[in-house]
Amino acid sequence: MIERIRFIWQLLVLALVLALLGTVLISLLNVEISPAVFLVTLGSVITVNLVTYLVMYAGVHKNNREGVVYMLGGIGVKFLLYLLFILLFWIVTKNLSKPFIITFFALYLVFTFFTAGHLFKLLKNK
Repeated sequence: MIERIRFIWQLLVLALVLALLGTVLISLLNVEISPAVFLVTLGSVITVNLVTYLVMYAGVHKNNREGVVYMLGGIGVKFLLYLLFILLFWIVTKNLSKPFIITFFALYLVFTFFTAGHLFKLLKNK
């Protein structure tokens, strides 16, 4: 239980730092992405990683066979949620620009490494 609260707290702090840093860098570097699009992307990445972590966290506390199913389910849910986000974003904007794609994958990598690090610590302690 404490691990989940610690993860959520650190996730929110990381999100706040990235939101502030991202909006400042977007305005300073004159990137062709609006701060609103950046914040929507950041919010969706945070939500997907939180859902993924909670699914995988439930799997860590199961026995080996069920735990593996939860881990694979978490990976599948993550893939489908990101695919849904990209599809909906493309339908709404009708354009996926290069700055958006770079921003999306940068946020994807940051939060994926963050979530994986927490899951590895959790598995090591189990």
